[in-house]
Amino acid sequence: MFNEPDWAAEFGTDTQTTADASAAWQRMTADIDIPPSQRDAATTYCLSVARVAEAERQISRDGFVVTGANGGMVKHPAVTVINMYSAGIRALQNALGLNPYASARNKVMARNGREPYEDYGDAGPTDASTAALKLVAGLDG
Repeated sequence: MFNEPDWAAEFGTDTQTTADASAAWQRMTADIDIPPSQRDAATTYCLSVARVAEAERQISRDGFVVTGANGGMVKHPAVTVINMYSAGIRALQNALGLNPYASARNKVMARNGREPYEDYGDAGPTDASTAALKLVAGLDG
């Protein structure tokens, strides 16, 4: 097990987003023991959850539509941010065993002597983490 990341280094003086990331970390580590090999994926998961919460606050404050550059009403840009991060969160939940299906799969794999954090198929933990991080960053192709 490893220590919680320094969220202030990621978010600066944004105390609410820092608190959101910390709360995600606490929820995640209360349920499962994250191995050091999954530190980047776990950190990215918490950062993503915090960014979604931040975007939700912006939408709550501004509304779902805002005035665009041409003066017309457009979808709030935070909606796109939420959609992008949500896909990555789902991938990281699977990689880290944070949903019931992934948790059960990891337990079965461990019982069968396989690495619980392996990705589906032949990819190992590093490949799974890299794929999830690329998805969150919007680099999935």
